[in-house]
Amino acid sequence: MSKVQTLSGQQRLRQLAKRQLGSDMASAKVQTSTVTPQPLEAANGSFNDKHQMLSSRAGIPLSDRLYAELTLAERSARRLQMRQERQQQNLEKVIALALNYCSEQITAQDVDPDWFQFYCDLVQNVSTHSMQKLWAKILAGEISSPGSFSLKTLNLLQQMSYKDAVSLQLASSLSCRIRSQEPAHIYFGYVQQGSLWRWLAGKSRGMLNLSQFGLSYPQILNLIDLGLLHQTEIESGELNKNQQLQWYYHQQLLQGSSRRQGVILQYYKFTSIGAELLPLLSGQANPAYWQAFQTLLSDVINFDPTP
Repeated sequence: MSKVQTLSGQQRLRQLAKRQLGSDMASAKVQTSTVTPQPLEAANGSFNDKHQMLSSRAGIPLSDRLYAELTLAERSARRLQMRQERQQQNLEKVIALALNYCSEQITAQDVDPDWFQFYCDLVQNVSTHSMQKLWAKILAGEISSPGSFSLKTLNLLQQMSYKDAVSLQLASSLSCRIRSQEPAHIYFGYVQQGSLWRWLAGKSRGMLNLSQFGLSYPQILNLIDLGLLHQTEIESGELNKNQQLQWYYHQQLLQGSSRRQGVILQYYKFTSIGAELLPLLSGQANPAYWQAFQTLLSDVINFDPTP
Protein backbone atom coordinates (compact mmCIF):
# COMPACT_ATOMS: atom_id res chain seq x y z
CA MET A 1 0.00 0.00 0.00
CA SER A 2 1.40 3.38 -1.01
CA LYS A 3 1.93 5.98 1.67
CA VAL A 4 -0.45 8.96 1.58
CA GLN A 5 1.37 12.25 1.22
CA THR A 6 0.50 15.05 3.63
CA LEU A 7 1.07 18.34 1.83
CA SER A 8 -0.09 21.90 2.26
CA GLY A 9 -2.56 23.45 -0.19
CA GLN A 10 0.15 25.44 -1.96
CA GLN A 11 2.38 22.38 -2.24
CA ARG A 12 -0.45 20.39 -3.77
CA LEU A 13 -1.17 23.18 -6.24
CA ARG A 14 2.47 23.26 -7.36
CA GLN A 15 2.34 19.49 -7.72
CA LEU A 16 -0.76 19.73 -9.91
CA ALA A 17 0.77 22.52 -11.99
CA LYS A 18 3.89 20.47 -12.61
CA ARG A 19 1.80 17.56 -13.87
CA GLN A 20 -0.38 19.71 -16.12
CA LEU A 21 2.03 22.46 -17.24
CA GLY A 22 5.35 20.71 -16.94
CA SER A 23 6.75 23.34 -14.58
CA ASP A 24 6.73 24.28 -10.91
CA MET A 25 4.68 27.42 -10.23
CA ALA A 26 7.19 28.39 -7.58
CA SER A 27 9.84 28.99 -10.23
CA ALA A 28 7.85 29.44 -13.43
CA LYS A 29 6.48 32.79 -14.55
CA VAL A 30 3.28 33.11 -16.50
CA GLN A 31 4.43 34.23 -19.93
CA THR A 32 2.48 36.33 -22.36
CA SER A 33 1.88 34.51 -25.63
CA THR A 34 4.05 35.45 -28.58
CA VAL A 35 0.95 36.48 -30.46
CA THR A 36 -1.15 38.55 -28.06
CA PRO A 37 -4.39 40.03 -29.41
CA GLN A 38 -5.81 43.17 -27.85
CA PRO A 39 -8.10 42.29 -24.91
CA LEU A 40 -11.82 42.89 -25.26
CA GLU A 41 -11.83 45.21 -22.23
CA ALA A 42 -9.60 47.67 -24.05
CA ALA A 43 -11.98 48.21 -26.94
CA ASN A 44 -13.44 51.70 -26.56
CA GLY A 45 -13.12 52.92 -30.13
CA SER A 46 -15.35 53.01 -33.18
CA PHE A 47 -17.23 50.11 -34.70
CA ASN A 48 -14.40 49.55 -37.21
CA ASP A 49 -11.81 49.58 -34.41
CA LYS A 50 -13.78 46.96 -32.47
CA HIS A 51 -14.29 44.88 -35.60
CA GLN A 52 -10.56 44.86 -36.33
CA MET A 53 -9.77 44.04 -32.70
CA LEU A 54 -12.18 41.08 -32.69
CA SER A 55 -10.84 39.90 -36.03
CA SER A 56 -7.30 39.96 -34.66
CA ARG A 57 -8.44 38.11 -31.55
CA ALA A 58 -9.93 35.41 -33.79
CA GLY A 59 -6.57 35.10 -35.56
CA ILE A 60 -7.74 36.96 -38.69
CA PRO A 61 -5.96 40.37 -38.66
CA LEU A 62 -7.56 41.82 -41.79
CA SER A 63 -5.58 45.05 -41.56
CA ASP A 64 -2.24 43.21 -41.64
CA ARG A 65 -0.87 43.23 -45.21
CA LEU A 66 1.47 40.32 -44.49
CA TYR A 67 -1.52 38.23 -43.37
CA ALA A 68 -3.16 38.61 -46.82
CA GLU A 69 -0.05 37.16 -48.48
CA LEU A 70 -0.24 33.91 -46.48
CA THR A 71 -1.77 30.80 -47.99
CA LEU A 72 -5.02 29.41 -46.60
CA ALA A 73 -3.12 26.61 -44.85
CA GLU A 74 -0.68 29.11 -43.30
CA ARG A 75 -3.53 31.33 -42.11
CA SER A 76 -5.28 28.33 -40.55
CA ALA A 77 -2.10 27.22 -38.79
CA ARG A 78 -1.52 30.75 -37.49
CA ARG A 79 -5.05 30.97 -36.09
CA LEU A 80 -4.77 27.59 -34.36
CA GLN A 81 -1.41 28.59 -32.88
CA MET A 82 -2.91 31.80 -31.48
CA ARG A 83 -5.80 29.87 -29.99
CA GLN A 84 -3.52 27.33 -28.33
CA GLU A 85 -1.27 30.04 -26.94
CA ARG A 86 -4.25 31.97 -25.58
CA GLN A 87 -5.64 28.81 -23.94
CA GLN A 88 -2.25 28.04 -22.40
CA GLN A 89 -1.99 31.58 -21.11
CA ASN A 90 -5.46 31.41 -19.56
CA LEU A 91 -4.67 28.13 -17.82
CA GLU A 92 -1.38 29.39 -16.43
CA LYS A 93 -2.99 32.60 -15.17
CA VAL A 94 -5.74 30.76 -13.30
CA ILE A 95 -3.35 28.30 -11.68
CA ALA A 96 -1.04 31.15 -10.68
CA LEU A 97 -4.00 33.07 -9.20
CA ALA A 98 -5.01 30.00 -7.18
CA LEU A 99 -1.78 30.32 -5.20
CA ASN A 100 -3.27 33.48 -3.64
CA TYR A 101 -6.19 31.50 -2.24
CA CYS A 102 -4.44 28.27 -1.21
CA SER A 103 -3.77 27.91 2.49
CA GLU A 104 -0.80 26.26 4.17
CA GLN A 105 -3.19 23.87 5.89
CA ILE A 106 -1.97 20.29 5.61
CA THR A 107 -4.23 17.89 3.68
CA ALA A 108 -3.84 14.14 3.25
CA GLN A 109 -6.21 13.68 0.29
CA ASP A 110 -5.21 14.49 -3.29
CA VAL A 111 -7.42 16.09 -5.94
CA ASP A 112 -9.07 13.58 -8.25
CA PRO A 113 -6.95 13.59 -11.46
CA ASP A 114 -10.02 13.25 -13.71
CA TRP A 115 -11.65 16.22 -11.94
CA PHE A 116 -8.49 18.30 -12.45
CA GLN A 117 -8.23 17.40 -16.13
CA PHE A 118 -11.87 18.37 -16.67
CA TYR A 119 -11.24 21.61 -14.76
CA CYS A 120 -8.22 22.47 -16.95
CA ASP A 121 -10.18 21.79 -20.15
CA LEU A 122 -12.79 24.35 -19.07
CA VAL A 123 -10.43 26.95 -17.60
CA GLN A 124 -8.34 27.29 -20.75
CA ASN A 125 -11.22 29.16 -22.42
CA VAL A 126 -11.78 31.63 -19.53
CA SER A 127 -10.08 34.93 -20.36
CA THR A 128 -11.97 37.51 -18.24
CA HIS A 129 -9.88 38.33 -15.17
CA SER A 130 -12.84 38.46 -12.75
CA MET A 131 -14.00 35.01 -13.85
CA GLN A 132 -10.43 33.70 -13.72
CA LYS A 133 -10.33 34.67 -10.03
CA LEU A 134 -13.55 32.77 -9.40
CA TRP A 135 -12.14 29.67 -11.11
CA ALA A 136 -8.92 30.06 -9.10
CA LYS A 137 -10.93 30.06 -5.85
CA ILE A 138 -12.64 26.85 -6.96
CA LEU A 139 -9.29 25.11 -7.49
CA ALA A 140 -8.02 26.32 -4.12
CA GLY A 141 -11.21 25.12 -2.44
CA GLU A 142 -11.01 21.72 -4.12
CA ILE A 143 -7.38 21.32 -3.04
CA SER A 144 -8.33 22.21 0.54
CA SER A 145 -11.31 19.85 0.56
CA PRO A 146 -11.47 17.43 -2.41
CA GLY A 147 -15.03 16.76 -3.53
CA SER A 148 -16.29 20.26 -2.68
CA PHE A 149 -17.18 21.11 -6.28
CA SER A 150 -18.97 18.70 -8.57
CA LEU A 151 -18.42 18.38 -12.31
CA LYS A 152 -21.99 19.63 -12.73
CA THR A 153 -21.02 22.85 -10.92
CA LEU A 154 -17.99 23.31 -13.17
CA ASN A 155 -20.16 22.84 -16.26
CA LEU A 156 -22.64 25.45 -15.07
CA LEU A 157 -19.92 27.91 -14.12
CA GLN A 158 -18.54 27.68 -17.66
CA GLN A 159 -21.91 28.98 -18.93
CA MET A 160 -21.92 31.95 -16.55
CA SER A 161 -20.95 35.43 -17.66
CA TYR A 162 -19.49 38.14 -15.48
CA LYS A 163 -22.99 39.67 -15.16
CA ASP A 164 -24.32 36.31 -13.96
CA ALA A 165 -21.60 36.20 -11.30
CA VAL A 166 -22.52 39.73 -10.19
CA SER A 167 -26.18 38.70 -9.86
CA LEU A 168 -25.19 35.69 -7.77
CA GLN A 169 -23.01 37.90 -5.58
CA LEU A 170 -25.96 40.26 -5.02
CA ALA A 171 -28.12 37.28 -4.10
CA SER A 172 -25.41 36.16 -1.70
CA SER A 173 -25.50 39.55 0.05
CA LEU A 174 -29.22 39.02 0.83
CA SER A 175 -28.99 35.37 1.90
CA CYS A 176 -29.14 33.91 5.38
CA ARG A 177 -29.53 30.50 7.00
CA ILE A 178 -32.19 29.33 9.44
CA ARG A 179 -29.50 27.10 10.96
CA SER A 180 -25.76 27.32 10.50
CA GLN A 181 -25.55 24.16 8.37
CA GLU A 182 -28.67 24.77 6.27
CA PRO A 183 -28.53 25.93 2.62
CA ALA A 184 -28.89 29.69 2.26
CA HIS A 185 -32.28 31.33 1.67
CA ILE A 186 -33.36 34.79 0.53
CA TYR A 187 -36.36 35.75 2.70
CA PHE A 188 -38.77 38.24 1.19
CA GLY A 189 -42.18 37.83 2.85
CA TYR A 190 -44.67 36.07 5.08
CA VAL A 191 -48.31 34.92 5.04
CA GLN A 192 -50.59 34.75 8.09
CA GLN A 193 -52.97 31.79 7.82
CA GLY A 194 -56.42 31.33 9.38
CA SER A 195 -57.21 34.81 10.66
CA LEU A 196 -60.24 36.58 9.22
CA TRP A 197 -59.69 39.68 11.36
CA ARG A 198 -56.08 40.04 10.21
CA TRP A 199 -57.17 39.55 6.61
CA LEU A 200 -59.76 42.35 6.95
CA ALA A 201 -57.20 44.56 8.67
CA GLY A 202 -54.76 44.06 5.80
CA LYS A 203 -52.20 42.32 8.01
CA SER A 204 -52.46 38.86 6.45
CA ARG A 205 -49.20 39.13 4.49
CA GLY A 206 -46.09 41.21 4.04
CA MET A 207 -43.50 41.37 1.28
CA LEU A 208 -40.16 43.03 0.51
CA ASN A 209 -39.23 44.43 -2.89
CA LEU A 210 -35.76 42.93 -3.31
CA SER A 211 -34.92 45.30 -6.17
CA GLN A 212 -34.65 48.05 -3.54
CA PHE A 213 -31.61 46.20 -2.24
CA GLY A 214 -29.92 45.63 -5.61
CA LEU A 215 -31.41 42.31 -6.70
CA SER A 216 -33.95 42.87 -9.50
CA TYR A 217 -36.63 40.39 -10.53
CA PRO A 218 -34.99 39.80 -13.97
CA GLN A 219 -31.80 38.89 -12.12
CA ILE A 220 -33.74 36.44 -9.96
CA LEU A 221 -35.27 34.87 -13.07
CA ASN A 222 -31.81 34.60 -14.63
CA LEU A 223 -30.44 32.83 -11.55
CA ILE A 224 -33.39 30.45 -11.75
CA ASP A 225 -32.70 29.79 -15.46
CA LEU A 226 -29.05 29.06 -14.64
CA GLY A 227 -30.08 26.53 -12.01
CA LEU A 228 -28.69 28.51 -9.07
CA LEU A 229 -32.09 29.20 -7.46
CA HIS A 230 -35.04 26.82 -7.30
CA GLN A 231 -37.72 27.54 -9.88
CA THR A 232 -40.52 28.34 -7.45
CA GLU A 233 -40.80 30.50 -4.37
CA ILE A 234 -40.60 28.35 -1.24
CA GLU A 235 -42.91 28.53 1.77
CA SER A 236 -41.99 27.25 5.21
CA GLY A 237 -44.38 25.09 7.14
CA GLU A 238 -46.83 26.87 9.44
CA LEU A 239 -45.06 28.13 12.55
CA ASN A 240 -46.47 27.31 15.96
CA LYS A 241 -47.11 30.05 18.48
CA ASN A 242 -43.93 30.83 20.47
CA GLN A 243 -41.86 28.64 18.14
CA GLN A 244 -38.18 29.52 18.53
CA LEU A 245 -36.36 30.75 15.43
CA GLN A 246 -32.86 31.87 14.58
CA TRP A 247 -31.20 33.26 11.47
CA TYR A 248 -27.51 33.45 10.58
CA TYR A 249 -26.89 36.47 8.36
CA HIS A 250 -23.22 36.65 7.44
CA GLN A 251 -21.56 37.13 10.85
CA GLN A 252 -24.76 38.12 12.67
CA LEU A 253 -27.12 35.93 14.69
CA LEU A 254 -30.79 36.93 15.03
CA GLN A 255 -33.17 35.04 17.31
CA GLY A 256 -36.87 35.31 18.05
CA SER A 257 -40.16 33.47 18.43
CA SER A 258 -43.44 33.52 16.49
CA ARG A 259 -46.18 35.68 17.96
CA ARG A 260 -49.06 33.45 16.86
CA GLN A 261 -50.06 30.26 15.12
CA GLY A 262 -50.13 29.88 11.33
CA VAL A 263 -47.30 32.16 10.16
CA ILE A 264 -45.63 31.01 6.92
CA LEU A 265 -42.30 32.49 5.80
CA GLN A 266 -41.57 32.95 2.08
CA TYR A 267 -38.13 32.74 0.50
CA TYR A 268 -36.02 31.82 -2.52
CA LYS A 269 -33.83 28.78 -1.99
CA PHE A 270 -30.43 28.16 -3.56
CA THR A 271 -29.90 24.89 -5.39
CA SER A 272 -27.04 22.59 -4.45
CA ILE A 273 -24.92 24.17 -7.21
CA GLY A 274 -25.75 27.68 -6.02
CA ALA A 275 -24.85 26.66 -2.47
CA GLU A 276 -21.46 25.35 -3.69
CA LEU A 277 -20.63 28.66 -5.37
CA LEU A 278 -21.83 31.04 -2.64
CA PRO A 279 -18.76 30.75 -0.37
CA LEU A 280 -16.52 31.86 -3.25
CA LEU A 281 -18.30 35.18 -3.81
CA SER A 282 -17.72 36.77 -0.40
CA GLY A 283 -20.83 38.93 -0.76
CA GLN A 284 -20.95 41.60 1.93
CA ALA A 285 -23.90 42.02 4.25
CA ASN A 286 -26.54 44.56 3.24
CA PRO A 287 -27.58 46.42 6.43
CA ALA A 288 -30.58 48.07 4.71
CA TYR A 289 -31.99 44.69 3.71
CA TRP A 290 -31.38 43.17 7.13
CA GLN A 291 -33.16 46.05 8.85
CA ALA A 292 -36.08 45.88 6.41
CA PHE A 293 -36.29 42.11 6.97
CA GLN A 294 -36.66 42.58 10.73
CA THR A 295 -39.16 45.42 10.32
CA LEU A 296 -41.26 43.31 7.96
CA LEU A 297 -41.43 40.34 10.32
CA SER A 298 -41.80 42.33 13.54
CA ASP A 299 -45.59 42.04 13.25
CA VAL A 300 -45.42 38.24 13.44
CA ILE A 301 -42.07 37.57 15.16
CA ASN A 302 -40.86 38.70 18.60
CA PHE A 303 -37.16 39.33 18.08
CA ASP A 304 -34.70 39.01 20.97
CA PRO A 305 -32.68 42.16 21.73
CA THR A 306 -29.45 42.16 19.75
CA PRO A 307 -26.28 42.28 21.86
